[in-house]
Amino acid sequence: MPKKILLAAAFAAAFSVAAIAGPFDGFKGKIKDGLYEYKMQMDMGQVPGMPPGMGKQTHTFQNCVTQKDIEEGGFGNSKDRKQPENCEIKNMNMSGNTATYTMECKGNPAMKADNKITFTGDGFNMDMKMAMNQGGQVMNMTQRMEGRYIGPCKK
Repeated sequence: MPKKILLAAAFAAAFSVAAIAGPFDGFKGKIKDGLYEYKMQMDMGQVPGMPPGMGKQTHTFQNCVTQKDIEEGGFGNSKDRKQPENCEIKNMNMSGNTATYTMECKGNPAMKADNKITFTGDGFNMDMKMAMNQGGQVMNMTQRMEGRYIGPCKK
């Protein structure tokens, strides 16, 4: 079960900046298409069944963001580019280069994530606080993600 929780948390975190167009229209013009390097730091606290300290994870990966991703309001950092189901964006506020919003997802696992994303000259910084209910057990997680433009997409 701990591995399932880790995967669900990583999935939810990865999609916290990728959602349906509409509330994310303010993101257009803040990010350009191309290859990005993502640095993601997650802290899931003490995960039941795992040794102390295993709830902290750091990942670095690259992703090609297409013009279509930008037009649809998503940064699409999964291979299949699917959006999470049963999720709703609430309290979207865009001020200058910074957006704050809440994403609530129903289902298994249910989760709520408060997000703050700031666009920089060469990418973005995002902070997230998430609570996920996995079988009646609530897991809290924080995440910091930095996305930095590194050039055109490789073909």
